[in-house]
Amino acid sequence: MASFFDYFRGEGFTVAAMAISTGIYLLYVIVGKVQAYLSSPIRDLPGPPSVNWLTGCLPRHVWEPDSQEYQLEWTRQYGPVFRYFGWFNLDRVFATDLQALNYILNAPEFEKTDDARFFLGDVLGKGLLFVEGLKHRQQRKIMSPAFGLPQIKEFSQLFVEKANELRDALITEVARSNTPDGSLKLDAFLWLNKATLDIIGHAGFSHSFGSLHQEGTHEMTEGFRKSMSFNPFSFRFMIPALFPPARIIPTDRSRALSSTINATRALGKDLITRKKSEILASAEVDAKGGVEKRNIQGRDLLSLLIKANMATDIPDSARMSDEEILAQVPTFLIAGHETTSTSVGWGLFALASNPAVHAKLKAEARAFYTDAPSMDELNGMTYLDYFTREVLRLHAPVPQTERVAKKDTIVRLGEPFVDRHGVKRQEFRLRKGDVIIIPIRTVHRLKSIWGEDADEFRPERWEAIPEAVKSIPGVFSNLLTFIAGAHACIGYRFSIIEMKALLFSFVRAFDFEFGVHPSDITWRSMIVTRPFLTSDPDGGPQLPLVIRPAKSD
Repeated sequence: MASFFDYFRGEGFTVAAMAISTGIYLLYVIVGKVQAYLSSPIRDLPGPPSVNWLTGCLPRHVWEPDSQEYQLEWTRQYGPVFRYFGWFNLDRVFATDLQALNYILNAPEFEKTDDARFFLGDVLGKGLLFVEGLKHRQQRKIMSPAFGLPQIKEFSQLFVEKANELRDALITEVARSNTPDGSLKLDAFLWLNKATLDIIGHAGFSHSFGSLHQEGTHEMTEGFRKSMSFNPFSFRFMIPALFPPARIIPTDRSRALSSTINATRALGKDLITRKKSEILASAEVDAKGGVEKRNIQGRDLLSLLIKANMATDIPDSARMSDEEILAQVPTFLIAGHETTSTSVGWGLFALASNPAVHAKLKAEARAFYTDAPSMDELNGMTYLDYFTREVLRLHAPVPQTERVAKKDTIVRLGEPFVDRHGVKRQEFRLRKGDVIIIPIRTVHRLKSIWGEDADEFRPERWEAIPEAVKSIPGVFSNLLTFIAGAHACIGYRFSIIEMKALLFSFVRAFDFEFGVHPSDITWRSMIVTRPFLTSDPDGGPQLPLVIRPAKSD
């Protein structure tokens, strides 16, 4: 009898269940696709041919190392909007027209797709990045003060302290290595993850992870690292993403993810319980045992969440349940440190790749009068500011996002295109359920927007950006990196100042170069685009550098 049940837990059952789910889904897709295809307005759009009926254009659009080159070539060939084929040749719209993107990102009739929400919810939990509609607006309004300018100004001291703590930890590692030339080869990506995890722990939840002083990686970072080390286009991942009933089937990855999320939720419960106890111990409690919002102090994320849960004198529209609060913990712990550490990592990659840029930034950082600048002083460093913007342009951590039309609509364009019938048009129609890809990195490399040197890493471009750039919809610096509209990144100010603090401290303290040949460093996109080694594809994300403490001039 035991062997019978073991089958349902084993590899054989997983494969069989996936096969059955796939068969059911294929039948569903075939019937629906024929009906949709015959009436879809997307059929009028030009676009590249499908590679095959199963994967559509995905091999060239996403999977291949030079996928972005294909996207740029398609944009040149077919114009600012075109059709391409996804899984099972399902139609998708690829749009780089800035007027269209502005509308799509700001109009309420566009939301994240179910596929995207599955990806995000699976990894980050069902917090702010997962919810939509009224619930999203309510939660965002509650949490926004934690990421406002006054709060970021207060946090900036913490950012600098942790950046310098990272510096000191690395200096200790260099001394411990005792190499003849005083150098140390390290994985910069790992160390940046330590620093950003400690920062979001303190700033968001008043919690000390102590990651910078632990050997190896923190268990939370390691759990997330493992859960993200998967092929996002394997059948075992894509079938559950595309076919919701298959999500109940256990896989090795779903088990690993479940373990990571459970650990994060356990931490979240502990943080919330402790915070509530502190409030009840120090605040005035009314006759019914309740607490008014004036008695719940603090503008950090956890304090605002607790206020929305405990305060008796707030309207229902401003209230969050225990489960809603708990869902924010993995969302902000993971998203709050992973994207910034990745961006800083690509910044160090850019510096090691561009000696002239490296020299200019180093000169600015080392000439500054203190190693603990304020937020205003960080923002006042001109070349650091240009450099940060250029990293976010050419190395945006999230390469693309997507939206689904919640109703039939017409999207107007800023520039015309020629449809499949040879007709010049300046608008296209979408039906409810149609999916639009917003290619962040591709828009950031279009020569029609940025000029002929769009592919070049050149911070000086920010001295006088082309006029066309000013039409890019974005909450920061006419970049799509943090997107725009209701779903714009709530923590973009937090991330930018944190980036600047980490870059300033690292460049001021160390000389560095690649620890492997530059051609060995590639990228892999699993929600976030992170550096990998072609020589060690199973080693997870890593960025080997050789560092040396800077010599005094």
